[in-house]
Amino acid sequence: MTFPRQPAQMVVTPSNQSPWVGWLNAPGDRFTRAQLGAMKANDIDPDTHERFITVFREATTREMWWARGDAPPVFQFDCPVMSQTPDGRLRVIAPSGDVKIVLSNGWVKTPSYLNRHLLTKGEAQ
Repeated sequence: MTFPRQPAQMVVTPSNQSPWVGWLNAPGDRFTRAQLGAMKANDIDPDTHERFITVFREATTREMWWARGDAPPVFQFDCPVMSQTPDGRLRVIAPSGDVKIVLSNGWVKTPSYLNRHLLTKGEAQ
């Protein structure tokens, strides 16, 4: 199952930017401009780096609306892995270029109960 990278209509709040949103140089690019800049600053070659992970996150009510009782929309994007924490979580370069920690299965945080089936089917791992 494939999910979009981010909402089609963006709600930008300058004082509270999401690290999970970023802009591409061209449609179809794997990484955002900010990710490429952060990779360059950390001497990571996007063509030869050994470890990347597909990161999944649920939409927030701040950025979009969905009907009550429906599962929140899910977004996915590739992130280079910088390191692993002692408890198994991963430090990645988020689409904003920030270094963030995600769960070892690629989720930003454990999905809501309405999306937990994505974990058990293995589609999001």
